Amino acid sequence: MQHQNGTTRRGFVERVASGALAIGVGAGAPATAFAATASDDTAVALKPDTSWLNGIKGNHAQIFDMPAPNGAFPLFHVRNYMQTYKDAYGLTYPHVLSIVSLYGMTVPLAFNDKAWAKYGFGAATQSTDRATKASAVRNVFAIAEGGIVPGSAAIDIPGDASISALQSVGTRFILCNNAFNFWTMRLAAGMGGNAKDIRADLEANILPHITIVPAMVIAFNQAQAAGASYMYLA
Repeated sequence: MQHQNGTTRRGFVERVASGALAIGVGAGAPATAFAATASDDTAVALKPDTSWLNGIKGNHAQIFDMPAPNGAFPLFHVRNYMQTYKDAYGLTYPHVLSIVSLYGMTVPLAFNDKAWAKYGFGAATQSTDRATKASAVRNVFAIAEGGIVPGSAAIDIPGDASISALQSVGTRFILCNNAFNFWTMRLAAGMGGNAKDIRADLEANILPHITIVPAMVIAFNQAQAAGASYMYLA
């Protein structure tokens, strides 16, 4: 029975990952196809929350476009943005503001360890846990461990580049609702479950202080219209 469950889970993870790749969404690839799922009859609509835009005008604000986790290296750029403003110019939040977009293959970064273990997010996003050298069964981007971010990268990523550490210095994380819907529908198809039930389960396991926005393509426009600069994270 144990072997059978393991085989089923591997097959499910492969279907989720291959489904994303089939529409051109993979590690480091553009994630525009995620927006197309919003019209599906199982998709969850969203009342806009624009609180994440507060305080942009007059500050050194930047929105970071992060479609792929890439071993936490993109989060390192965000950390450098905040840290260098502090070290070189003596400026910190709220005078310096960073906003990080979670969409495409970074949607799973919005959820806790329980969700990662249940839905196979490590394998689906090709994220390795440095401690086990295997696909992560926990959110290795959320919290630092031993002074580094435990998601594998070509270099050691300092612990103050973790999601929780960045939030502690004012970084805001926003999650694309269209992409969220895509993932719930792919998960439902792979597991034979109900997309709305999976959506509710994931919402119950979202990390603290993450704002869901209707569509990331609109969020980029709103942020820049409010005065934020833009940077693509590879």
